[in-house]
Amino acid sequence: MNTMTKDDLPYEGVKVLDLSQGVAGPYCGMHLARNGANVIKVEPTEIGCWSRRLGKHTGDHTAHSVIVNRAKRSLAVDLKTDQGVAIVQRLASQCDVLIHNYRVGKIDKFKLDYESVKKTNPNVVYAHITGFGAKGPRADNPATDSVMQAYTGMMSINCGTSGVPQRIEMLAIDFSTGLYAFQAVAAALYRKAMKGRGAHIQTSLLESALALQEGAMMEHHLQGGAAEPIGMPVGMFKTKDGFMSVNARRDEHFKRLAKLLGKDEWITDPRYADARARVINRDVLMAELRPFFETKTSNEWVELLSGIDILKAKVNTYDDLFADPQVQAIDAVRWVENDTLGRVPMGTICGQRAPATGDPLTHAPHLGEHTREILGEMGYEAGDIEKLAASGVVVCYRA
Repeated sequence: MNTMTKDDLPYEGVKVLDLSQGVAGPYCGMHLARNGANVIKVEPTEIGCWSRRLGKHTGDHTAHSVIVNRAKRSLAVDLKTDQGVAIVQRLASQCDVLIHNYRVGKIDKFKLDYESVKKTNPNVVYAHITGFGAKGPRADNPATDSVMQAYTGMMSINCGTSGVPQRIEMLAIDFSTGLYAFQAVAAALYRKAMKGRGAHIQTSLLESALALQEGAMMEHHLQGGAAEPIGMPVGMFKTKDGFMSVNARRDEHFKRLAKLLGKDEWITDPRYADARARVINRDVLMAELRPFFETKTSNEWVELLSGIDILKAKVNTYDDLFADPQVQAIDAVRWVENDTLGRVPMGTICGQRAPATGDPLTHAPHLGEHTREILGEMGYEAGDIEKLAASGVVVCYRA
């Protein structure tokens, strides 16, 4: 349980300039904001961060824009104008952390690249996230989560029984990249506090996806190709009313399962005598097991397998999870009122204050919601701000 209070946020006083769009960079910035940092989210004036159009949208929000931009303040500014660039350059000279995911070399024209920012802000923690990395033959190529799931081999190990590579239907690489970037920035901030030096952090969807798959990559290498399963029987089974995951790979677990099914002869069958034998003969074993599981419901199997202490789980939907007593017992999902999307579920995050309706750390800003506030803090007079808005240099949100 997290006991952090409003006056006990670790990054209070840290200034972050978030120039990133989409998911990975903004998700990194969100974790800094939820831990108390003053994160200014700079967005294009027309439609804002493209996370605001990622999937079904209501007003200027989608599920993803709400998740990745919580606790931030939105400044909508047109970087096609000299005045807009000057505003962001000034913020860059004063921030502790700068995050962006521009393609290689594209931010240089604004003099917001690391070398330019370092001249006025020598101890900045500068985090640049790209698709394929800062150099190499694909450095200039755009990338998305779905592209990277294919490119990095993730789809190749997610084939199931069909043998057809499948995309994981969530932005697994984007979100993991955001987490890796956050831990790198967090470490750099600690070094800055202890040693007084900033950092130039460069990472990519490619690097993060491969880091996430280290175990699978090493198994592939050591086993000369497609890695064997971690044991058998391990896998997905169709039941009378759904599907469930079962892991009975250990000898004692397999023996208990065999006895439960009335198949005592399996225990002495040389094909299944030990873990290695079961892996070698996995196709035969799984074919023998599957008809048993189709005779009962998932809940019936959960009860039976719980009685013999075998690892298992019914394949839940998210609706199942929302009603699950274990999820509820630990408050793993909190229900929050969002001013655009209505009542929405949010997961609790280790070390962060739990999401709650009305908490500024849970609120996701509208496009330009804090433009006036941020420019005012920079010393702009109200009349000057109105002129900037009238000329289209900035956009100020009106509820």
